[in-house]
Amino acid sequence: MKRIILIEDHPIVVFNLKLGLHGQEEVEIVETYNSGKLLLSSQILQDINLALLDINLPDINGFDICRFLKTNHPHIKIIGISSFEDYEHISLLLENGADGYIVKGAKNSEMLEAIDSVLNGNQYFCQIAKQAIKDAHNENEKFVQLTKREQKIIDLFKTNSDLTFLSEEIGEDAQTTSIFLKLLKEKIEFYNLEITLPDFNNNC
Repeated sequence: MKRIILIEDHPIVVFNLKLGLHGQEEVEIVETYNSGKLLLSSQILQDINLALLDINLPDINGFDICRFLKTNHPHIKIIGISSFEDYEHISLLLENGADGYIVKGAKNSEMLEAIDSVLNGNQYFCQIAKQAIKDAHNENEKFVQLTKREQKIIDLFKTNSDLTFLSEEIGEDAQTTSIFLKLLKEKIEFYNLEITLPDFNNNC
């Protein structure tokens, strides 16, 4: 049984969610909380599998609630449900531990798909959220330029990740190449660039 809680203060949204999930196989809406304080004082969280979490609540924002759940009840999967469509809100919720994000108004079929996906250990984003994330990554790539040296390393690294090979190709010693590769990976991760490098060889 998928035991779910709703953390949402808008009665119409709560009604629609309950209506859409009611009667679905293996789905049970255990409780609804219209404020953060009620959620924090709940005594049933140890038995919950998933939370559908709004960002804009009357007392405690959804980011703090998300962090609280992941810190104190890490077994609970969290899907953000919000009217916010921008990357900043989506990414901040993810940074605080959310497993997915759906903009309000999604079809019941998509909500069920999202629930199944995150409970199986995956992330789930509605199409609007996916586009926001993609656009943000594209903007990063416009402003963050790789140097010619970095691009050459990436091209070589994709064909052969052996440290000795790489250092010989660029004419540096292995230690210098190793340090450069680590800094390059940190740059890629920091700016969320859509570049995937294979694992290092030779323990670099």
